Amino acid sequence: QSIPYPHHELPEPAISTDELRKLFVRRRSVRWYLDQPVPEDKVREAINMASLAPSACNRQPYHFHFINNAQQAAKVAGFAGGTVGFNQNLQSLIVVVGDLNAYPTERDRHCIYIDASLATMQLMLALETMGLSTCPINWPDIEFRERLMEQELELPPHQRPIMLLAIGFADPEGGVPYSAKKSDALLVKS
Repeated sequence: QSIPYPHHELPEPAISTDELRKLFVRRRSVRWYLDQPVPEDKVREAINMASLAPSACNRQPYHFHFINNAQQAAKVAGFAGGTVGFNQNLQSLIVVVGDLNAYPTERDRHCIYIDASLATMQLMLALETMGLSTCPINWPDIEFRERLMEQELELPPHQRPIMLLAIGFADPEGGVPYSAKKSDALLVKS
């Protein structure tokens, strides 16, 4: 469908607010995975779901480099730093890459980070519903790390790593770090 359509034609979700909250609580940053391959078809299905995320002018200025090889996943995760102690346990990894060519003016350079992050959050939730756990990994703006990633993924200069995403079947005995979250009392300013 390529023309505007009435809101009432959108599908009605069969998920309650409580069920959605349970999904949000269930999705945690998992660092310990079973030695079990990640099905590429599930990742592709989740990426198709993630592509429904909002995007400025619907440009979707990102793509997902899926690394489904434990050795390469560990190597690439190591580029980020902050993964020492768990990167050797990774089964699969996605490098979320933004494309600066999607926007002709410098003033829109932040759109790649916003749009890619919106899609990646939906990707994490979609994967969680499929029994696959994730861990978003910060990508620091450090020149030599940028070069390592550019070489590994053969990225042209207009493409920038946004973040990494570890994916796998969670080890049931693996620890999940406790993270206290702020409430509306701290987050809402009137």
